[in-house]
Amino acid sequence: MVGVKGVMGVPEPPSERPASVRERARENAADVRAKDDVSISAEAHGAAQGAAEVARVVQLAAEEPDIRQDRVEAAKQAMEREDFKIPEVMVEVAKRLSKYMP
Repeated sequence: MVGVKGVMGVPEPPSERPASVRERARENAADVRAKDDVSISAEAHGAAQGAAEVARVVQLAAEEPDIRQDRVEAAKQAMEREDFKIPEVMVEVAKRLSKYMP
């Protein structure tokens, strides 16, 4: 093994542990790395499935149009039938609309 003999006349400090102890520590570290394992709890697995379901629903919502034509048609028909001509409602709508008029 190649080692540094010293820099500018200053010798390398001696190791705090003997070589046999260092080798054992390396072997133990290799054993520990070989035994590493990951397990996912049922609760975490369920949460992951829930997140996937939310992502699926968000995707479906994004694919839907912003204006629902069936609701627009229903509103038009209600207006033609004059279902919205309730005096109290008309007064409230007029109040709210007047805020936006000059």
